[in-house]
Amino acid sequence: MKVPNKLLKSKYRKEMWKNVEPSIKKMLKILPVSNVYVIGSFSSKKRRPADVDFMVLFQVKSKKEKWSFDFVVAPENEHGKFVLEDVRKWMRQKYGKKNFEITKII
Repeated sequence: MKVPNKLLKSKYRKEMWKNVEPSIKKMLKILPVSNVYVIGSFSSKKRRPADVDFMVLFQVKSKKEKWSFDFVVAPENEHGKFVLEDVRKWMRQKYGKKNFEITKII
């Protein structure tokens, strides 16, 4: 996996990438992926991005398929709980306390 050196200029960014790269490699072995792009704040000049965002293009049988969704991957530990709570706070600020609901589906 090639990441431009300009995205890994700080110790903070290198550590972020080192933590996420093994998980992405595991995902690529399981899912039918054609391309993966780094997007979001990690691809910007922002000094301390919150996370690494990816756009993953899946191989599909039909060229007529039209769908996309956001998918956050976090470990099931204290950090994962922190990420979920951070998302809850962000949604509350963005949409208002009564205008959103986070629902566990599995």
